[in-house]
Amino acid sequence: MKPLIGLLVTIDDNKTTTVNYTYARAVTELGGTPIVLPYTADDNDIDRFVSLCDGFLFSGGKDVEPKRFGEEQLNDSLVVHHCRDELEFKLFDKIISTNKPILGICRGAQVINVALGGTLYQDIPSQIPSQISHRQKEGQTEYSHDILVVKDTPLHKLVGGRDRIEGNSFHHQAIKDLGDGLKLMATADDGVIEGAYYDGDRYLRIYQWHPEKLFDKHDHNNLIIKDFINACK
Repeated sequence: MKPLIGLLVTIDDNKTTTVNYTYARAVTELGGTPIVLPYTADDNDIDRFVSLCDGFLFSGGKDVEPKRFGEEQLNDSLVVHHCRDELEFKLFDKIISTNKPILGICRGAQVINVALGGTLYQDIPSQIPSQISHRQKEGQTEYSHDILVVKDTPLHKLVGGRDRIEGNSFHHQAIKDLGDGLKLMATADDGVIEGAYYDGDRYLRIYQWHPEKLFDKHDHNNLIIKDFINACK
């Protein structure tokens, strides 16, 4: 039976839920059944989400509220959806006490990092001088820069020992300090963190780029999504 994958998707401050179909498509085509999780503040509903789903995918989207990692907002480049933050941080605190697999992509990676006590760069252009454009002009299914893979990590093993793979890039926030229990798995050439994993028995992987947009064109991105789905079975 296909595992049920809870998708954490865009929820604006009107509590409107919007799904980027690329996540659902990647999950469906690689062996899972996606379930979109809407906004709720009810602990019983959130507990039911945790019980129902076999794994959870925290997707991309707008910015994480800086107060959640102890900072004031740096500038007007940030767009925050408080309802989404409220659901995702509450849900993560419940999931992490289980052994259910967790995958974070882009904003999802940042949410998970902050939930584990880490911090973020609020705005790459003003905080990290770089020749790399982390908001690429290329199409979403095109590569824009290399990903440097750390040896002897889950990603390194997954991609057959390759030290470099290719990724796409659509973000202006980035992980600064890794959260508790997270270990570095990949960076861009400018040092921006592109991947990390939980150093323990449970399956938790976070990626700053978007493998769900590339899975049907490029093998290593396919493997990233498939590895998560297999862990959920």
